[in-house]
Amino acid sequence: MNEIWNGRLKKYQKMLLRYSKYVFNDHFVLALLFFVGGLGLSYSNFVKSLPQKPFWWEQPTLIIIMFLIVQIGKLASLLEEADKVFLLPKDYQMKNYFKLVLKHSALVSFFTQLVFMAILAPFIIQGLKWQFWMWIVLLIVQCLLKFSYLSFLVIGTYNLAAKSFSQQFLFHAAVMLILVLSLYLSVILGVILAIVLAGIIRYYVDKVSQQHVFKWNDAIKSEKERLMTLYRFINMFTDVPQIVGQTKRRKFFDFLLRRTSKNVYLFLYSRSFVRQSGFSGLFLRLLFLASIIVFFSPNYLFSLFIICVCLYLIGIQLFGLYSIFEDNVFVHIYPVDESQKKLAFKNLLQKILLSAWLVTNVVAVATPRFEINYLLLPVISLAEVYLITNLFLGNYLKKNT
Repeated sequence: MNEIWNGRLKKYQKMLLRYSKYVFNDHFVLALLFFVGGLGLSYSNFVKSLPQKPFWWEQPTLIIIMFLIVQIGKLASLLEEADKVFLLPKDYQMKNYFKLVLKHSALVSFFTQLVFMAILAPFIIQGLKWQFWMWIVLLIVQCLLKFSYLSFLVIGTYNLAAKSFSQQFLFHAAVMLILVLSLYLSVILGVILAIVLAGIIRYYVDKVSQQHVFKWNDAIKSEKERLMTLYRFINMFTDVPQIVGQTKRRKFFDFLLRRTSKNVYLFLYSRSFVRQSGFSGLFLRLLFLASIIVFFSPNYLFSLFIICVCLYLIGIQLFGLYSIFEDNVFVHIYPVDESQKKLAFKNLLQKILLSAWLVTNVVAVATPRFEINYLLLPVISLAEVYLITNLFLGNYLKKNT
């Protein structure tokens, strides 16, 4: 089982490394630096504005945030569909396999908890007037709770009762109670209770692995869902073979496509964009996320940055729509000039980006913190739309046609 795990872990890490160069490209890293810088400045000003006496809402807010952070990250079992057949004779050895799974998942999760707790450190130390050692102990509490959460997921691979509402409620109530006691009574009491909870969960992990049969279908399903979440994120930056978009009729959008019927390629591209969730779903998700962030943005510069990043990501991801019909032989025998294909795609891309431009700028202007500088957003973002649909698209078509 060690050889199987090590082989799959190397394959998984190789896949992450291969896609990381597409996710963390120069444009995204530069945008991320501006995003982190702007957010960090706003966060710093917020922490400095906290009074000497803590507000009543500071501790409840921290409890909710820390509770949600515990839920980040699942078990990376790396199980595959064929395992329920070929590894079935090794059912009794899955306990040892999941020890390696838990070790790897816990190490990755501890790093995630450290990052989030480091972000919360100024708020905890300055807002609650805590000493540094108390934050260190609270970090240990958080890591222990995360370990208990991952161990609880292991129990669910043997005993489906652990996935029931009552069992889920009891576990999450225990996590919430420990966080409440840590922040309101004593962080030392919190770490003691967290150790006790981790010990109890580990005891039940050993018990269920001896008394129950490994649930292959449920474990493989959970791993598929985890990987699909990862693939969807990567798919925002590059094409992922594992992501197969669903095609739906969506008849209620027909009124938007009536004027495209006279242009062959405009009709095909418009229909494909509307019906394929890989394109329309990505557009709607990015637009919704950008609108929410812009509405709660602290200033116009941050709003401008978010709008520009949103338009850039939508435009770049939709470039793949241009070659979607390359494998269709009937498209190549149309008595239509290739230049009409490029013009039709450019026309559609302009309409999509202009609709995103309109929505995000309306949200920006409607923000409660509106000031005269916000009027610069439509002008600058409109210039970006022009660059994407002319300069960027032109370079892309030259390289790929």
